[in-house]
Amino acid sequence: MRRKEEKTSAHAAAMRPVALGAALLLSACVTTQPPLAAKLPQEAAVAAPALGSYAAADGFVPVGKTEVRLRGKSYPEGFDQLRVVRRDHTGGAVAAQVAISVLASAVAGGTVVGAQGFSKDDLSGDPVTELAGQAWAGNPGMKELPEALGDIATRVYAARAWKELQRGRSETGWTREDMESAARLPAVADAPVNPGPWRLIYENLSGTDELYRLQFRAGLALASPRFGLSPMPANCFYQSEPVAWTAWKADNWQRLREERAKAVDQCVSTLAQTRADLW
Repeated sequence: MRRKEEKTSAHAAAMRPVALGAALLLSACVTTQPPLAAKLPQEAAVAAPALGSYAAADGFVPVGKTEVRLRGKSYPEGFDQLRVVRRDHTGGAVAAQVAISVLASAVAGGTVVGAQGFSKDDLSGDPVTELAGQAWAGNPGMKELPEALGDIATRVYAARAWKELQRGRSETGWTREDMESAARLPAVADAPVNPGPWRLIYENLSGTDELYRLQFRAGLALASPRFGLSPMPANCFYQSEPVAWTAWKADNWQRLREERAKAVDQCVSTLAQTRADLW
């Protein structure tokens, strides 16, 4: 009986290296693919796997972070601040426009019909001076939006890097340096963000109410699918419900803080749905 137990124990010991080798082989096979497969370029950018989801037995995985830069290098003074467009801004703008039309008509000897088409959306307004220097009140398109889109861009470029690494594994002649280069993500994405106005704009031109909507817009200058064409824009627009001016200011502008977070979330969600191959 004891000899039989010794034989069984010896057999088990002999099988351990085989089992261990099989486990290692299975592990190597499993880790050559990320838990989430890299999506096709035609799919939404947000569908690209997270950077940390990639794994490979050879250790070569996408590394780094890709940032989304601002499209412009300079902006008008006060552009980064919250601005307010009031009723009197429209009145002043219309009066100035009529005055210009009268002068032009007098020079040309024609008849003045009236001011040309005009919209309150064309006005830049004035800065809300009491909020100057408050980071939480500034134009989110200058900092928070590019940072949030940078996370999406990192996933997009990581998917591209992974495909390149997979190509390197399937072809001969790739050196370690080639694989390391393919794994590194570019520091800056090809698609810059174009921040738009950040403002509270009056709801009604007439009446006694003082209702204002918070408005924000931004866009991405996406790569053109055809060589030689201009970049394709992808835009987002956020507009809150009309709220009384006193409500905006209440509790240290709490309503503004809440709506600002919604504006960023909506724009990130909208722009992240653009095709990954255009980033």
